[in-house]
Amino acid sequence: MKVQIYGSQQCPGCVEAKKALSEKGADFEFIDLSENLYNLKRFLAFREQEEIYKPFREQALKKDYPDEGRIGIPCFVLEDGERTMDLDYVLTKV
Repeated sequence: MKVQIYGSQQCPGCVEAKKALSEKGADFEFIDLSENLYNLKRFLAFREQEEIYKPFREQALKKDYPDEGRIGIPCFVLEDGERTMDLDYVLTKV
C-alpha cells in the first residue's frame, strides 16, 4: 500500500514517521511542505478542504495560535483515500 505523507523535514514527528515507514519497507511519497512553494500550496489546499483539519482551522483563529497552534503534520493519506495523523495506525496498514 502506497502512502502519501504531508510533512516537513523541519518537523521531528515527520522525520520519525519517514524513518519508521522506511524501516518497515513501506512505499511512500513524502510531500515536504517546506521544500518549495508548490508543495506548500498542495498542503494548504488539502488542509482547507479536509474534515480531518477542522479542529486545526478553528485553532488557527485563536490569538495564541503562533505560539501554541499545530499545523497538523505529519498527515498520512492511504492508497484508499483514508486520511489520518496516527503513525501507529498507518504502520498497521502498510
